Amino acid sequence: MRLSILAVAAFAGLALALPSLGSLFTRVTPQDCEGDCLTRADAKQIVDIYQQLIANYTDAVCEKYCADDFVDISDSINTFIFQPLGGPTFASKQIFMDAQKNNPPFPVVIDSIDAVDCTAIGLRWHATFGAANKTAKGITILDTTKKAGWWQIKMIDVEFNSLIWLLDMGGNYTWAG
Repeated sequence: MRLSILAVAAFAGLALALPSLGSLFTRVTPQDCEGDCLTRADAKQIVDIYQQLIANYTDAVCEKYCADDFVDISDSINTFIFQPLGGPTFASKQIFMDAQKNNPPFPVVIDSIDAVDCTAIGLRWHATFGAANKTAKGITILDTTKKAGWWQIKMIDVEFNSLIWLLDMGGNYTWAG
């Protein structure tokens, strides 16, 4: 893809004009763990819950395993739902729940859990579905907390190949290159 110097300058200017995500969202800290840190087994359980939230959503799972101060962030999704880039996609647990009830399940396959920190998990996944039946790949960072007595997802930060996802949803695009 060719980007003009003007386009690159515009993107750079936009990045400088936006507030940092750190000022918009509070990250989970080790103090949120009540002295505990995720084990690989805990991370696997949380990733399985994340997969269920996307591929086989139920309110009961979301109520139990999404923290009360839950937020979901994804510029990939924001482009589809006409939300501003850089902002929250689903700013609360209730907004996420309402959206998931209306979304079809997506066949998310977890490819790997690549990183486990005290409260954060990094993973890669793919989904193949719909009209184009092409494989969209994505990465997700899950921030967690154990304030309720068990591990919960506090923040989902997900990005994926949104052009392939668009084709899978029956959309199209024109490459201007």
